[in-house]
Amino acid sequence: MTIRELLIERYAPLHNLSARSVVLFGHSIDRLRDFLEREPETTDFDDLVIAKFLRWRAVTPHRGRICSPASVAKDKAHISALWNFAARKRIAAEFPDLPRLKVPTRPPKGYTVAEVSALVRAARTAHGSIGGVPAPWLWMTLAQSLWYTGERIGSHLRLRWSEVDLDACRITFLGETRKGGVETIQRAIHPDLAQQLRRYRRADADLVWPWLEHRRVNSLFQTLRLLCKRAGVTPRGFHAIRKASGSYVKAGGGDATDHLGHANPKTTKDHYLDTTITGQQSALDFLPPLDLNEPPHGGDRPAA
Repeated sequence: MTIRELLIERYAPLHNLSARSVVLFGHSIDRLRDFLEREPETTDFDDLVIAKFLRWRAVTPHRGRICSPASVAKDKAHISALWNFAARKRIAAEFPDLPRLKVPTRPPKGYTVAEVSALVRAARTAHGSIGGVPAPWLWMTLAQSLWYTGERIGSHLRLRWSEVDLDACRITFLGETRKGGVETIQRAIHPDLAQQLRRYRRADADLVWPWLEHRRVNSLFQTLRLLCKRAGVTPRGFHAIRKASGSYVKAGGGDATDHLGHANPKTTKDHYLDTTITGQQSALDFLPPLDLNEPPHGGDRPAA
């Protein structure tokens, strides 16, 4: 059995993987295929083979670039998950025993409010239409909703008009369209955005931003990079808008963890809050100042 067959025919159905997750697992299998120079099979679940693959992955360019340590760790996680499953089902002879990988952490970086504003203005220059709505309207409203709600791009692309209350200026993101597939959340939007959305309000069952029905998802990120270039903004992807939204909520005294829908505040702190926006506390914010003006006790100078 190939590892790809294991993924598609057994692992994905039994773990209820989304189509996107299957694609991501498939990317890791693709890189293992590149290393082996053939389609990987379950017999390749061998500590030495996979350890050599991970070392090769860390130093071998793909599409002209060396991948990040985080990408290597993701490949390891995907392969290990499939391997553990195969071992439990007695398809593989043994469980994995792979070396731990060190993944350096980087401080979160979001767009500034000036950069998000520039992106919205640049959206006015978009051309054409997508699914019957003007491209400038789609990009302007999408960027603003990402900013106001702090919700992920994937949830936005699956949002339908039945979940948008323009009179109450509120959007409901259903649990089945969100990461994790469980928790439904509601987020307020600015009245100006509600007014802009109203211009192209369609049937309840229609997607608000119908990109996925008419364009490939990869082209969405390519268009964002183009808008960033027009706006004079360093492209950081859609998630940087989510990071910015949470960071400004924190800077304003709000609960960024609740705003971003995280279960663990550490996730928010470690991966989302941009300290150039929120500010960063240090011991100096709490320690009392030293009194350096009083003479030493007894008035005598200390010995040299």
